[in-house]
Amino acid sequence: MVNNMKILVFSDSHGRLGAMLDAIERERPGRVFFLGDHYRDGQALADAYPDLPMELVRGNCDWDKAPDELLVEAEGVKFLLTHGHRYGVKSGTDQLALAAKEKGADVACFGHTHEALNMSDRGVWLFNPGTAGGVYNRAGYGVLLVEKGKFQASLK
Repeated sequence: MVNNMKILVFSDSHGRLGAMLDAIERERPGRVFFLGDHYRDGQALADAYPDLPMELVRGNCDWDKAPDELLVEAEGVKFLLTHGHRYGVKSGTDQLALAAKEKGADVACFGHTHEALNMSDRGVWLFNPGTAGGVYNRAGYGVLLVEKGKFQASLK
């Protein structure tokens, strides 16, 4: 993929901004998805990078008035952004995969479990970047490269 858009995906930062700021500086994305559990960290990223497009959803630990999920498009690929708790992802991804497919999403980006996941299920790609804050697991994030209706997903 040449001339693609790079999207960084973060979730579950829980007040730990450092790794996300470092990743943005290192990766130089064209867009950021923040999937909740410390929504204010996502807002802090948006404040620090006002020219970088960001979509943010809240998680189960967030009380901010913010969307629970978003359906967004980038370069012809549709993404469902959700924290995942409303789909019971700690007990499995069946509900999320079915909901994403029903909504016409190509990729369901979610968090909540603090465990990275990068796989296809029921014709939908499931992408969990793990925990950006390093809570219970190694700190990590996701990278999506999208171009002309195609995507590549990797975990860092």
